[in-house]
Amino acid sequence: MARRAAAVLARTSPARLRAVAGVLLALGVLTVLARSLPELQPPARASLVAAVPPLALLGALTYALGPLVRSPVGLGVLAGVGLVLTAAAAAAGAHGTGTVPEALLGIALGLVFARVFDLGAFVLGLPVVVGVVDAWTTLASGAARSWPQPLSGGDPLLLELPSWSAETAAGQVTIATVLFLAALQGYAVRERLRPAGAALGMTAGLLLAYLLEWRTDRAMPATAFVAAGFLLAELDALPRWWRAGGLEGRGAGRRDG
Repeated sequence: MARRAAAVLARTSPARLRAVAGVLLALGVLTVLARSLPELQPPARASLVAAVPPLALLGALTYALGPLVRSPVGLGVLAGVGLVLTAAAAAAGAHGTGTVPEALLGIALGLVFARVFDLGAFVLGLPVVVGVVDAWTTLASGAARSWPQPLSGGDPLLLELPSWSAETAAGQVTIATVLFLAALQGYAVRERLRPAGAALGMTAGLLLAYLLEWRTDRAMPATAFVAAGFLLAELDALPRWWRAGGLEGRGAGRRDG
């Protein structure tokens, strides 16, 4: 297993490895070291500054790790690393330490989903169905948001976006949203759509959902915004994929290892 993992790393371009390392480093600084960063005022605007960069980095990390959907060994290593680090962060219980490990675990699970449920119908059906359900349930709940938010208490199902120099959270993302984001990124890679466009569209959707929450003080369906970003980004690629037989599973993307 170790030799196969080393082989996967050897086949990965140095540029991509540097990109992953750089994003992880930046995300770690903004989450693990958030308490050491300068305090900002007023609190509501401070939340905006503290949350937007990690959300953008989450989208970048998903894009950088997306090609691992073609490698079962790579996915296994990523999931194992994410699981071990998530357990260690939960045991430590320190403010913000679980965000990066939980992001890695959620991305790994999403890419595994895209590989296991390698069905053309999911490329269209998943974002439509999940997006509609998320929009309906979230908007109907009318849940309020405050800035900054209380800490999640180490909940592994929530990725905390810590406030700078404070024991509060600037926002949070559910691991289900991260899993969904990664699954759609995996489909974009496997079906040879537009992976970069998909990442940009979904990241824009994630950021827009947060900005609307911040502006309206109401919960927004982040998963639905991610789904809409994916579909809009692939608007020109999906008809080509459809004509090539992607819906029936005849696309070229499924011939990977």
